[in-house]
Amino acid sequence: MNQLPAFRFYHLTVLLILLITASISCKKSSSSTSSTDSTGKSGSGALLSKYVLVAANVSGTTVDSVVYNYQYDGNSNLTGLQQSTTITVSGAVSGTSISYTMTYSGNVITGLTGTANENVTISSNSYSATTQVNTTFQSSGGHVTSYVQHATTTGSPLVPASPLLVNDSALLTYDANGNIATLTLYQIDPQNGQYLLSSTESFTFSGGNLSQTVLVTYAGGIAADTFTSNYQYDSKVSAVPLYLVPGIVIINANNLTQSVDTETGVNPGSVTTNYTNTYNSANQPSSSTATVTTTPANSGVIATGNITYTYQ
Repeated sequence: MNQLPAFRFYHLTVLLILLITASISCKKSSSSTSSTDSTGKSGSGALLSKYVLVAANVSGTTVDSVVYNYQYDGNSNLTGLQQSTTITVSGAVSGTSISYTMTYSGNVITGLTGTANENVTISSNSYSATTQVNTTFQSSGGHVTSYVQHATTTGSPLVPASPLLVNDSALLTYDANGNIATLTLYQIDPQNGQYLLSSTESFTFSGGNLSQTVLVTYAGGIAADTFTSNYQYDSKVSAVPLYLVPGIVIINANNLTQSVDTETGVNPGSVTTNYTNTYNSANQPSSSTATVTTTPANSGVIATGNITYTYQ
Protein backbone atom coordinates (compact mmCIF):
# COMPACT_ATOMS: atom_id res chain seq x y z
CA MET A 1 0.00 0.00 0.00
CA ASN A 2 1.73 3.13 -1.12
CA GLN A 3 -0.36 5.64 0.75
CA LEU A 4 -3.59 5.90 2.65
CA PRO A 5 -4.54 9.59 2.64
CA ALA A 6 -4.83 11.89 5.67
CA PHE A 7 -2.91 9.70 8.12
CA ARG A 8 -0.01 8.75 5.85
CA PHE A 9 2.63 11.48 5.86
CA TYR A 10 4.48 12.10 2.58
CA HIS A 11 8.10 11.44 3.51
CA LEU A 12 11.13 12.19 1.36
CA THR A 13 11.03 8.61 0.06
CA VAL A 14 7.94 6.71 -1.00
CA LEU A 15 9.69 3.45 -0.18
CA LEU A 16 9.60 4.19 3.55
CA ILE A 17 5.82 4.45 3.34
CA LEU A 18 5.70 1.25 1.33
CA LEU A 19 7.77 -0.52 3.95
CA ILE A 20 5.89 0.83 6.95
CA THR A 21 2.36 0.47 5.69
CA ALA A 22 2.91 -2.87 4.06
CA SER A 23 4.32 -4.25 7.31
CA ILE A 24 1.37 -3.15 9.43
CA SER A 25 -1.28 -5.78 10.11
CA CYS A 26 -3.79 -6.11 12.94
CA LYS A 27 -5.21 -8.09 15.83
CA LYS A 28 -6.61 -11.54 15.19
CA SER A 29 -10.27 -11.73 14.21
CA SER A 30 -12.61 -14.63 13.66
CA SER A 31 -14.13 -15.27 10.25
CA SER A 32 -17.48 -14.02 11.51
CA THR A 33 -16.06 -10.67 12.57
CA SER A 34 -15.84 -7.61 10.36
CA SER A 35 -12.32 -6.88 9.20
CA THR A 36 -12.88 -3.20 9.83
CA ASP A 37 -13.13 -1.98 13.41
CA SER A 38 -12.28 0.95 15.63
CA THR A 39 -10.28 -1.05 18.14
CA GLY A 40 -6.69 -2.22 18.05
CA LYS A 41 -7.51 -5.61 19.52
CA SER A 42 -9.64 -8.57 18.55
CA GLY A 43 -9.48 -12.21 19.64
CA SER A 44 -6.51 -13.44 21.68
CA GLY A 45 -3.82 -11.02 20.54
CA ALA A 46 -2.21 -8.63 23.02
CA LEU A 47 -2.38 -4.91 22.37
CA LEU A 48 0.67 -3.38 20.73
CA SER A 49 2.25 -0.54 22.70
CA LYS A 50 5.35 0.21 20.61
CA TYR A 51 6.53 -0.41 17.06
CA VAL A 52 10.06 0.41 15.88
CA LEU A 53 11.38 0.25 12.32
CA VAL A 54 15.03 0.82 11.38
CA ALA A 55 15.75 0.71 7.64
CA ALA A 56 19.01 0.59 5.71
CA ASN A 57 20.15 0.96 2.10
CA VAL A 58 22.07 -1.69 0.14
CA SER A 59 25.32 -0.57 1.79
CA GLY A 60 23.87 -1.27 5.22
CA THR A 61 23.73 2.41 6.17
CA THR A 62 20.71 3.38 8.27
CA VAL A 63 18.61 5.83 6.28
CA ASP A 64 15.26 5.73 8.07
CA SER A 65 13.90 5.11 11.54
CA VAL A 66 10.32 5.25 12.74
CA VAL A 67 8.86 4.78 16.22
CA TYR A 68 5.13 4.43 16.97
CA ASN A 69 3.68 4.48 20.50
CA TYR A 70 0.05 3.44 21.10
CA GLN A 71 -2.39 4.07 23.98
CA TYR A 72 -5.86 2.55 24.44
CA ASP A 73 -8.97 2.94 26.56
CA GLY A 74 -10.77 0.20 28.51
CA ASN A 75 -12.55 -0.95 25.33
CA SER A 76 -9.23 -1.34 23.47
CA ASN A 77 -9.97 1.71 21.32
CA LEU A 78 -6.86 3.57 20.20
CA THR A 79 -6.93 6.89 22.07
CA GLY A 80 -3.37 8.10 21.59
CA LEU A 81 -0.74 7.67 18.91
CA GLN A 82 2.70 9.22 18.65
CA GLN A 83 5.02 8.85 15.67
CA SER A 84 8.61 10.06 15.36
CA THR A 85 10.54 9.69 12.11
CA THR A 86 14.09 10.43 10.98
CA ILE A 87 14.97 10.06 7.29
CA THR A 88 18.31 10.57 5.59
CA VAL A 89 18.37 10.53 1.79
CA SER A 90 21.30 11.78 -0.32
CA GLY A 91 22.40 14.19 2.38
CA ALA A 92 18.90 15.47 3.10
CA VAL A 93 17.69 14.95 6.67
CA SER A 94 14.02 14.98 7.63
CA GLY A 95 12.64 14.74 11.13
CA THR A 96 8.93 14.59 11.93
CA SER A 97 6.99 14.10 15.15
CA ILE A 98 3.25 13.52 15.12
CA SER A 99 0.84 13.14 18.03
CA TYR A 100 -2.87 12.23 17.78
CA THR A 101 -5.65 12.06 20.35
CA MET A 102 -8.90 10.27 19.50
CA THR A 103 -12.38 10.36 21.07
CA TYR A 104 -15.17 7.78 20.72
CA SER A 105 -18.85 7.11 21.12
CA GLY A 106 -18.83 3.51 22.28
CA ASN A 107 -16.34 1.85 19.93
CA VAL A 108 -16.85 4.26 17.02
CA ILE A 109 -14.43 7.15 16.60
CA THR A 110 -16.01 10.62 16.58
CA GLY A 111 -13.06 13.01 16.67
CA LEU A 112 -9.31 13.34 16.22
CA THR A 113 -6.98 16.19 17.08
CA GLY A 114 -3.27 16.24 16.46
CA THR A 115 -0.05 18.13 15.99
CA ALA A 116 2.68 17.45 13.44
CA ASN A 117 6.13 19.02 13.59
CA GLU A 118 8.41 18.84 10.55
CA ASN A 119 12.08 19.79 10.25
CA VAL A 120 13.96 19.19 7.00
CA THR A 121 17.47 20.15 5.91
CA ILE A 122 18.51 19.85 2.25
CA SER A 123 22.00 21.20 1.54
CA SER A 124 21.87 24.74 2.89
CA ASN A 125 18.08 24.98 2.85
CA SER A 126 16.00 24.36 5.96
CA TYR A 127 12.26 23.82 6.29
CA SER A 128 10.33 23.89 9.55
CA ALA A 129 6.59 23.78 10.11
CA THR A 130 3.91 22.87 12.64
CA THR A 131 0.48 21.64 11.61
CA GLN A 132 -2.63 21.40 13.79
CA VAL A 133 -5.14 18.79 12.58
CA ASN A 134 -8.81 18.46 13.58
CA THR A 135 -10.92 15.66 12.12
CA THR A 136 -14.60 14.86 12.70
CA PHE A 137 -16.13 11.51 11.78
CA GLN A 138 -19.66 10.58 10.74
CA SER A 139 -20.94 7.03 11.21
CA SER A 140 -23.87 4.75 10.44
CA GLY A 141 -24.56 1.21 11.58
CA GLY A 142 -21.42 1.10 13.68
CA HIS A 143 -19.12 2.07 10.81
CA VAL A 144 -17.45 5.36 9.96
CA THR A 145 -18.93 6.48 6.64
CA SER A 146 -17.18 9.82 6.20
CA TYR A 147 -14.84 12.29 7.80
CA VAL A 148 -13.80 15.91 7.35
CA GLN A 149 -10.31 17.11 8.19
CA HIS A 150 -9.22 20.69 8.82
CA ALA A 151 -5.52 21.51 9.04
CA THR A 152 -3.68 24.72 9.83
CA THR A 153 0.04 25.03 9.14
CA THR A 154 2.51 27.62 10.34
CA GLY A 155 6.09 27.85 9.12
CA SER A 156 7.54 26.53 5.87
CA PRO A 157 6.67 22.87 5.14
CA LEU A 158 8.70 20.92 2.61
CA VAL A 159 5.59 19.50 0.92
CA PRO A 160 2.75 22.06 1.25
CA ALA A 161 0.23 19.81 -0.56
CA SER A 162 0.74 16.61 1.45
CA PRO A 163 -2.44 15.02 2.88
CA LEU A 164 -1.41 15.87 6.43
CA LEU A 165 -1.19 19.57 5.62
CA VAL A 166 -4.47 20.21 3.79
CA ASN A 167 -8.21 20.28 4.36
CA ASP A 168 -9.89 17.17 3.02
CA SER A 169 -12.92 14.94 3.31
CA ALA A 170 -13.46 11.23 2.73
CA LEU A 171 -16.26 8.77 2.01
CA LEU A 172 -16.06 5.10 3.05
CA THR A 173 -18.18 2.15 1.91
CA TYR A 174 -18.32 -1.45 3.18
CA ASP A 175 -19.06 -4.88 1.74
CA ALA A 176 -21.74 -7.31 2.92
CA ASN A 177 -19.36 -8.72 5.57
CA GLY A 178 -18.67 -5.30 7.07
CA ASN A 179 -15.19 -5.03 5.57
CA ILE A 180 -14.18 -1.70 4.13
CA ALA A 181 -14.70 -1.74 0.36
CA THR A 182 -13.74 1.74 -0.83
CA LEU A 183 -12.19 4.97 0.43
CA THR A 184 -12.63 8.12 -1.64
CA LEU A 185 -10.69 11.23 -0.70
CA TYR A 186 -11.41 14.82 -1.71
CA GLN A 187 -9.14 17.80 -1.07
CA ILE A 188 -9.93 21.50 -1.13
CA ASP A 189 -8.36 23.44 -3.97
CA PRO A 190 -6.68 26.43 -2.27
CA GLN A 191 -7.31 28.53 -5.37
CA ASN A 192 -11.10 28.32 -5.42
CA GLY A 193 -12.10 26.55 -2.19
CA GLN A 194 -13.78 23.70 -4.09
CA TYR A 195 -13.40 20.03 -3.21
CA LEU A 196 -11.54 18.06 -5.89
CA LEU A 197 -11.22 14.29 -6.21
CA SER A 198 -7.81 13.35 -4.82
CA SER A 199 -7.82 9.54 -4.72
CA THR A 200 -9.95 6.41 -4.74
CA GLU A 201 -8.93 3.16 -3.09
CA SER A 202 -10.56 -0.27 -3.20
CA PHE A 203 -9.96 -3.11 -0.72
CA THR A 204 -10.24 -6.87 -1.22
CA PHE A 205 -10.26 -9.42 1.63
CA SER A 206 -9.59 -13.14 1.64
CA GLY A 207 -9.33 -15.60 4.52
CA GLY A 208 -9.68 -12.89 7.15
CA ASN A 209 -6.89 -10.75 5.70
CA LEU A 210 -6.59 -7.77 3.41
CA SER A 211 -5.36 -9.36 0.17
CA GLN A 212 -5.28 -6.45 -2.28
CA THR A 213 -5.66 -2.69 -2.50
CA VAL A 214 -5.86 -0.55 -5.62
CA LEU A 215 -5.21 3.16 -5.16
CA VAL A 216 -5.79 5.67 -7.96
CA THR A 217 -4.56 9.23 -7.46
CA TYR A 218 -5.87 12.22 -9.39
CA ALA A 219 -4.46 15.56 -10.53
CA GLY A 220 -6.98 18.16 -11.64
CA GLY A 221 -9.68 15.50 -11.67
CA ILE A 222 -7.69 13.27 -14.04
CA ALA A 223 -6.30 9.88 -13.00
CA ALA A 224 -2.52 10.22 -12.76
CA ASP A 225 -1.16 7.17 -10.91
CA THR A 226 -2.35 3.69 -9.97
CA PHE A 227 -0.82 1.75 -7.08
CA THR A 228 -1.76 -1.93 -6.79
CA SER A 229 -0.67 -3.88 -3.71
CA ASN A 230 -0.99 -7.63 -3.13
CA TYR A 231 -0.36 -9.24 0.25
CA GLN A 232 0.50 -12.73 1.57
CA TYR A 233 0.35 -13.82 5.22
CA ASP A 234 1.51 -16.41 7.74
CA SER A 235 -0.79 -18.38 10.06
CA LYS A 236 0.21 -16.64 13.33
CA VAL A 237 -1.63 -14.03 15.42
CA SER A 238 -1.19 -10.62 13.85
CA ALA A 239 0.79 -7.89 15.53
CA VAL A 240 0.21 -4.31 14.47
CA PRO A 241 -2.91 -2.19 13.78
CA LEU A 242 -3.37 -0.93 10.21
CA TYR A 243 -5.18 2.40 10.49
CA LEU A 244 -6.70 4.18 7.51
CA VAL A 245 -6.65 7.08 9.93
CA PRO A 246 -6.10 6.60 13.67
CA GLY A 247 -9.32 5.05 14.99
CA ILE A 248 -10.40 3.37 11.74
CA VAL A 249 -8.56 0.06 11.75
CA ILE A 250 -8.50 -2.91 9.39
CA ILE A 251 -8.51 -6.21 11.27
CA ASN A 252 -6.18 -8.80 9.71
CA ALA A 253 -6.00 -12.29 11.17
CA ASN A 254 -2.34 -12.87 10.41
CA ASN A 255 1.02 -11.25 9.70
CA LEU A 256 2.48 -10.26 6.36
CA THR A 257 5.08 -12.47 4.74
CA GLN A 258 5.16 -10.60 1.44
CA SER A 259 3.82 -7.47 -0.19
CA VAL A 260 4.12 -6.55 -3.86
CA ASP A 261 3.45 -2.90 -4.67
CA THR A 262 3.19 -1.90 -8.33
CA GLU A 263 2.90 1.63 -9.69
CA THR A 264 1.70 2.48 -13.17
CA GLY A 265 1.59 6.07 -14.33
CA VAL A 266 4.07 8.79 -13.42
CA ASN A 267 6.84 6.53 -12.04
CA PRO A 268 6.15 2.97 -13.19
CA GLY A 269 7.86 0.26 -11.18
CA SER A 270 7.40 -2.19 -8.35
CA VAL A 271 8.54 -2.89 -4.82
CA THR A 272 8.54 -6.42 -3.39
CA THR A 273 8.98 -6.74 0.37
CA ASN A 274 9.53 -10.14 2.01
CA TYR A 275 9.16 -10.51 5.78
CA THR A 276 10.79 -13.03 8.10
CA ASN A 277 9.02 -12.99 11.47
CA THR A 278 10.14 -14.17 14.89
CA TYR A 279 7.33 -15.02 17.32
CA ASN A 280 6.81 -14.85 21.09
CA SER A 281 5.09 -17.44 23.26
CA ALA A 282 1.68 -16.00 22.32
CA ASN A 283 2.41 -16.57 18.60
CA GLN A 284 2.61 -12.84 17.93
CA PRO A 285 5.70 -11.36 16.24
CA SER A 286 8.43 -10.09 18.53
CA SER A 287 10.54 -8.94 15.58
CA SER A 288 10.58 -8.95 11.79
CA THR A 289 13.18 -8.55 9.10
CA ALA A 290 12.10 -7.03 5.80
CA THR A 291 14.00 -7.41 2.52
CA VAL A 292 13.05 -4.90 -0.18
CA THR A 293 13.57 -5.36 -3.93
CA THR A 294 12.83 -2.43 -6.24
CA THR A 295 12.27 -2.48 -9.99
CA PRO A 296 13.93 -0.61 -11.58
CA ALA A 297 16.82 -1.06 -9.17
CA ASN A 298 17.89 1.93 -7.07
CA SER A 299 20.84 1.56 -4.70
CA GLY A 300 19.93 4.68 -2.75
CA VAL A 301 16.62 3.49 -1.37
CA ILE A 302 15.63 1.12 1.43
CA ALA A 303 16.92 -2.44 1.01
CA THR A 304 16.33 -3.93 4.47
CA GLY A 305 14.29 -3.14 7.54
CA ASN A 306 14.34 -4.42 11.11
CA ILE A 307 11.10 -4.19 13.09
CA THR A 308 10.54 -4.79 16.81
CA TYR A 309 7.19 -5.07 18.60
CA THR A 310 6.36 -4.36 22.24
CA TYR A 311 2.99 -5.39 23.74
CA GLN A 312 1.01 -4.33 26.79
